[in-house]
Amino acid sequence: MNLKQVRRCVLYARLSVTKEESVSIARQLQSCRRYAEARGWEIVGEFVDDGVSATANRPEERLGWKSLLAARDFDAVIIWKVDRLARRVLDFLHADETLQKRGAGLVAVEDPIDMTSPQGRAFAVMLAVFGEMEAEAIRARVRAARAQILKDGRWPGGGIPYGYQSVPNPDGPGRVLMKDVERIGWLSDAVAKALRGETVNAIATWLTKSGAPLPVRRAERTSGSTSWNRQTVDGLLRNPVLAGMTPHNPGRAKSTKRVDPFAVLRDDRDRPVVNEALAIVSFDEFESLQRLLDARTVPQARKQSERQATSPFLSRVARCDECAVFLCRGTNQKRPVLYCPSCRQTIGRTALDAYLIDRLLLERGNAMVGDLAVEEAWARAGHDDKARRTVLVSQLDALVVRRGVVGRYFDEDRVLLTWRCEL
Repeated sequence: MNLKQVRRCVLYARLSVTKEESVSIARQLQSCRRYAEARGWEIVGEFVDDGVSATANRPEERLGWKSLLAARDFDAVIIWKVDRLARRVLDFLHADETLQKRGAGLVAVEDPIDMTSPQGRAFAVMLAVFGEMEAEAIRARVRAARAQILKDGRWPGGGIPYGYQSVPNPDGPGRVLMKDVERIGWLSDAVAKALRGETVNAIATWLTKSGAPLPVRRAERTSGSTSWNRQTVDGLLRNPVLAGMTPHNPGRAKSTKRVDPFAVLRDDRDRPVVNEALAIVSFDEFESLQRLLDARTVPQARKQSERQATSPFLSRVARCDECAVFLCRGTNQKRPVLYCPSCRQTIGRTALDAYLIDRLLLERGNAMVGDLAVEEAWARAGHDDKARRTVLVSQLDALVVRRGVVGRYFDEDRVLLTWRCEL
C-alpha cells in the first residue's frame, strides 16, 4: 500500500476503562479524522470497541474490529496509537497480517509508523513490544497493590459475596467487608441445608419460592434474574468467606475459572487467615461442605432420579475458550446446556444446536462426507443424533465457546467456529 495513493480509509478506536487520564473514544476519533482530512483521504467508516481490554480480548474477538473487517472498499485503517489495537505483539502482527491480505495498511496518528517498508514494520513491532511491556507492568502493580490490601485485611473491590456488604474501613483507608443483615440469614440457612445433604438444585428452588433477595452486582442492581439457579447457589456455597477466609482473588466474575476454595490468604506459618466476624461456619464445616458439593458435581454421582438424558450431538465437540477442555452435556432448570467442568460457564443447547445446523448446511452443504454431500448425509442421518454428530465433526476444524453474559437471547459472538479446509 502506498500511503500517498490512499483515498478511502476507516477509523478504529478502543478504550478499556474510562478514567480521567484516559484518551476518550471521542478524542481518539477526532485525532484520526484530522489525520485523514490533512491528507485528503475519504473516511468511509468508524468502528469502536468501548470498555474492551486489549489484554483480555484479541482484535478478532472484538465486535468493533470484526465489523471493521466486514466492511468493504477501504485502503487503510487509522488508529490513534498502536496500543489501541493490541497490547500483545502476536495480536498486533496477526491483525496487521489480516489487513495486508485484503490490501489495506495500518496508520497510527501518534506513532509515526509506515507499514509499507521493512524499517517501518520493524519499528511498529518495537512499539507493540513496548505496549506489551507496559501492560505487564500495569498488571504487576495491580497485583502488588491487591496483595497489600489483602494483607491489611481490607476489601480490594469487585463483586461482593452474597450475604456481605462493603463499608468504609473504621480503622483507616479503604473498605472492609461486614455481614449484610438483609441477606446473611438466607445464606446461613442455605449453608445449613447443604450440610444436611440437600442438593444445590433443591436449595435454589427453596430460595426462589421463599422470595430470598437475589445477589447484588453493583450500585444496588440485582443480577437481572427473577429466580435463583444452580450455578449461583453453588458459587456462594464454595466461597471461603463462609469460614471467614479470604480468597486470593475475591470479586472475580462468575464466569471465570473456578478457584480452589482452599486457595486462601495465609499467614507466615501457612495457616489460613480467618476473620471470625465474617464466619458463619467453622473451617471443618466448610471442608465438609466442599466434599458434599464435589460428590454431586459429576452427573454420574447424582441419584438416577436427578439425571436427565441429553442429546449426544455435541458430545466432546465444543471446547471452552478459557480452559481448553471439552464442554460437558447437562441441564439447567430442565433446559439442555453445555457447561465447562472447570470454569462452569454454560451455553444453552436449544439455540446453539440450531445455529450450528444452519451454518453447517448453508456453508458446507456441498462439501463431501465420504461419497456423499453434507446435505445428503445429513438427510440420511434423520433424527439420529450420533449420525448427525458424525456429519458435523467431519467438517469441523474447531468449535470453541467463549465466556460471556448468559441471558435470554443467544449470543452467536460467543461461538468461534472454524471449518476444516478442503483437501
